[in-house]
Amino acid sequence: MVIQLHPVAKKVVELLEPHIERQGYELVAVQFKQGRRTGMLRLLIDRREGRIALGELEGLSHVLSDMLDVYDPVEGRYILEVASPGINRPLVKLSHFKAHAGQRVRVRTVAPREGQKTFTGVMAAVSESGIEVEDEISRRRQIIGFDEISSANYEHKFD
Repeated sequence: MVIQLHPVAKKVVELLEPHIERQGYELVAVQFKQGRRTGMLRLLIDRREGRIALGELEGLSHVLSDMLDVYDPVEGRYILEVASPGINRPLVKLSHFKAHAGQRVRVRTVAPREGQKTFTGVMAAVSESGIEVEDEISRRRQIIGFDEISSANYEHKFD
């Protein structure tokens, strides 16, 4: 993963990703948010070739829930959500960024750049250290390091 994950999400990836891949699926992203009383653990899973069915997600949910109960990587109570990444899928791994080069993306940075934290436009280039986006708002090419990105998504443009 080139985007920094919450420490709990990182543990969950290490635990579950090999199992999910053996089943022929891809663990696209893991998101964890700690609430006051209950956390939220969201696993975004897809088929390697895309288009996962709801029944497949339901079956995976039961198996992954059992694995999480056994290995217990999350302290305290949490809600588990197993879902498809959807049309505006998150970009977390270097392979995700490379697969979407030349396409429209939305990138949010940790810190603002000249007052702007969200950049939307065509991802012109991908390297080991970051990406270049032809930003539609500033109308400039933005070079953004992976360490600066808080989140990134493929951004489908409905015409």
